[in-house]
Amino acid sequence: MRAALVVLALPLLCGAPALGDGDHRSNAPAQPFAGTAVDSLRYVFRVTDSNLMGITVTNYGFIGNNFFSRSPSMEYPLGTGYEHMVRGGLWVGAHAVDDSGAFIGVSAGTVDGRTSDGSPQSATEFTPAGSDIAIRSTLPNSHSYDRHAVSEQDFIGSFSDNPARKALNNDEPHRPMNILVRLENYTWSFSAYQHFVIFHYVITNMGPPLANVWVGMYSELGSGPKNGYNTWPPGIGDASGNGSWFQKKWVQYNDSLRMIQEHYCYSQPIPSACRLEKVPEWVGIKLLGTAPEPLSTMQVTLAGWAWSPGDTARDEDRKRYALMSTGTIQDLSGNDFLPQSGDPVTVLATGPFAQINHGDTISVDFAVCGGDGLTDTSLLNGHAEVAQRAFDRHYVVPVPPPSPRLKVVARNQALDLYWDKDPEAFADTTGPYPLDFEGYRVYVGEDRNNLKRIAQFDLTFPPHDTTGFNTGLDAVKRDTTIDGVPYNYRYTIPALKNGFKYFVAVTSYDLGNVEIESLESGIPQNKTLAIPNPAPGEFAANKVYVYPNPYRVEATWDVGKQVRDHYLWFTNLPPHCMVRIYTLSGDLVYETEFVGSTYQGGGTRGVFDPAHELDVEPPTMSGTTLAWNMITRMGQAAATGLYMYSVENLAGGAKTVGKFLIVKSDREGP
Repeated sequence: MRAALVVLALPLLCGAPALGDGDHRSNAPAQPFAGTAVDSLRYVFRVTDSNLMGITVTNYGFIGNNFFSRSPSMEYPLGTGYEHMVRGGLWVGAHAVDDSGAFIGVSAGTVDGRTSDGSPQSATEFTPAGSDIAIRSTLPNSHSYDRHAVSEQDFIGSFSDNPARKALNNDEPHRPMNILVRLENYTWSFSAYQHFVIFHYVITNMGPPLANVWVGMYSELGSGPKNGYNTWPPGIGDASGNGSWFQKKWVQYNDSLRMIQEHYCYSQPIPSACRLEKVPEWVGIKLLGTAPEPLSTMQVTLAGWAWSPGDTARDEDRKRYALMSTGTIQDLSGNDFLPQSGDPVTVLATGPFAQINHGDTISVDFAVCGGDGLTDTSLLNGHAEVAQRAFDRHYVVPVPPPSPRLKVVARNQALDLYWDKDPEAFADTTGPYPLDFEGYRVYVGEDRNNLKRIAQFDLTFPPHDTTGFNTGLDAVKRDTTIDGVPYNYRYTIPALKNGFKYFVAVTSYDLGNVEIESLESGIPQNKTLAIPNPAPGEFAANKVYVYPNPYRVEATWDVGKQVRDHYLWFTNLPPHCMVRIYTLSGDLVYETEFVGSTYQGGGTRGVFDPAHELDVEPPTMSGTTLAWNMITRMGQAAATGLYMYSVENLAGGAKTVGKFLIVKSDREGP
């Protein structure tokens, strides 16, 4: 998996049409973040990318990205474009005291706001207490391996409500309670664990004693099909015809699970007019537990209201504290909470912690969960129950052997997969038989979220001859060293189409036992994007090929895409060369230096777009192939016509020239 996205300085949102509150935008221009000297600490966000729940977490108490960009705010399943949360944030409320006397305070990661407000860091009362969000992992093959890690991907960041900083849409000046918050996020990539992200909040009182402390998670859940909107943030006037993103929220509360849950619903009556298939998944926020006082000694509050920035019912800390500290569950049956007639926002909170003295710490845990099901919430509920069991076990969960270290080599109509044997020595100390590795499984697919198993190899000697395959590992045993790294196995995926993108992975699985089924490592651990094309030496030298030629409207691999997502291929290029494209009249249209050993499709959005491929590195290429997005050196889309090209071998040798034809279409979008 690739490193999660990090942003240190969030730019202002520009160019969005001003549409008004009905679509969660303001008619006023986006507001800049007015920082102080202390704010020179870095404001950082990362997107969880190790399982199916892609959610933006920050080191300043804010959750999601307020639709500030098309990067996942709360995208589930990751890669589908189904968004489920505009914004969220931590709320901590208490009876506090400072030099000016006693007061009721609430430190808020965010409150109701508009998608045109600008960067999310302007919406919080918290300030980073460090310069980054650390990453650590339990996976031995991970670059972030740490023996202190809790999950396959831990994010760790800290923030404080001191110094005071006034947040956008919080008109009351902030009064700090002097709390320091450490947020740890935990994710796993296998079985039911791949459907949730844990939020483990550790809150330390750095000031005078706090009394009657409540801790909650504010959330504006709102599901919709992100890829169905041409403009972002989504607007009422979007040409896609999907209408406003908002007021399509079907919210429920599951009292037995302490979980607020939400599904896309286009209109009433529910469910017949919901068009649930537009976003098939349910999502939920579940309260897991507290420490050192257990949740059984606490009360739980669900507070809800109709979204309304600056509403006088919630414009002061004492009012927000009153909302989160009732110990009651809001009735969600009124018009304010129904699709079309309502636009709900909620806070799920627990308390009171009677007193937190200076230096003392409490913790509160939530799980952000997802599950398929249209009208059926059983999968969501099942995933939430697994998250609860993980919390109850202090996050010591049964785990499969990790996926092996994987190397993919692209060549003509094939991909060669090489991997090591490290998973065979992995010990799962949570089970009765720690060394329970059983075998490997090979996956491939053109859809990044729908890889198909195409091969399996497992051990044959007792007790490992129980799963019905019993192939042994000799069929793929090939000791090979590539770039100084040893690999033990090789498998070739043949009969692939050159120029098409494929996602591949090799997983490991164990025997299982009487207590738990056989577990398999998560595909995202080593999921690799690769594109078959001729490798050096497979085709005769000094002959360059362009395909498809002619390029008519759109190639099969980019059908239905926007014009800047289209591309064609130059293949069988020399390892180091200069590629130039001309019109028939000799005008230079495009030129680039090609280095086959390092080229990964950079600059061609259709081949690799970091905003959409969060959980994989740039593609593995063959070393002889260049993608051109048919955008000229002047930034314009190439017109229909016949073009000439020349390929100059920078290591010496003959220059290659040729022609290709582009046939465009009037129906192509920008």
